Amino acid sequence: MEQDAIKEHVDYQHPLLCFKIWGFSIDPFQQFSWNAWHYHKEVEIVAVLEGAMQVETVDRVYDLHEQSLLIVGSSRLHRTKRLQAVQQIVLQFDMFAQLDQSAKPYAPFLLELSEPLDRINEILEQHANVKENLLDLLNLIYLEAGKMEPGFEIAISGAIKQLLALFIRYSPSTHSLSHADWLRLKPVLDYVDAEYVNPIHIEDVLSLVHLEYHYFIKYFQKCIGMSFVDYLHFKRIKKAEHLLLTESLSIAEIGVQSGIPNNSQFIRIFKRYNECTPSQFRKNRIQIHVLPR
Repeated sequence: MEQDAIKEHVDYQHPLLCFKIWGFSIDPFQQFSWNAWHYHKEVEIVAVLEGAMQVETVDRVYDLHEQSLLIVGSSRLHRTKRLQAVQQIVLQFDMFAQLDQSAKPYAPFLLELSEPLDRINEILEQHANVKENLLDLLNLIYLEAGKMEPGFEIAISGAIKQLLALFIRYSPSTHSLSHADWLRLKPVLDYVDAEYVNPIHIEDVLSLVHLEYHYFIKYFQKCIGMSFVDYLHFKRIKKAEHLLLTESLSIAEIGVQSGIPNNSQFIRIFKRYNECTPSQFRKNRIQIHVLPR
């Protein structure tokens, strides 16, 4: 059933590294119920050391057990349900804060401009060695953050960079761009983030990059890996998915609040990204998923 989603605030353990990591053990809820839908701008990595739990996103339900690891992208709506007593480590970090000169060429991928980082979970299911490397780095960050010995900042920063390198290296698809291209397009991306619920035309952003119409179309496609119109649709559909799971609104109202007020157009574009209608998406995703005991 729909419910208000909680926007979580993450208190960082270091003001420059912009991360938080903690380990804990917890007994399952008596009713084995899902907690509230929630999200945060930080990327999250969940490692289950013992026990069993489920994590649900708008795309699927992940069954996690001993030595499982899951990546949840920035601002991704998710909720959890613990099925046994669970021991786990959770790392949250601001991806944007990690984009130094070496990482900025991969900004379209790391900032999830065209697809969520969750895609990497497909690789983890197929390649145990990649998962083991990520678990080792997660444990290193956890130990360094706990001890805080001289130089721990460098060790943690290096471990996070290695995490990102693994993300990039084993991603199903990675698109890179130069630092100059990133700086040039960032005002356009910021504009879309702020205004996507309103009508946006290509002419509205040309002044931000000082490019002619036809050159901008080719330039955006080359740098981001998708057309400007497809990118705008992608942002709006992701908003619609969020609303479908957290708000008791009609499909037409969700289309309006997602920036696609024409209902038939909204349904058509939604089906292109999800292979189902908004109504079917909502019906399928609010079903309760329980692991066999």
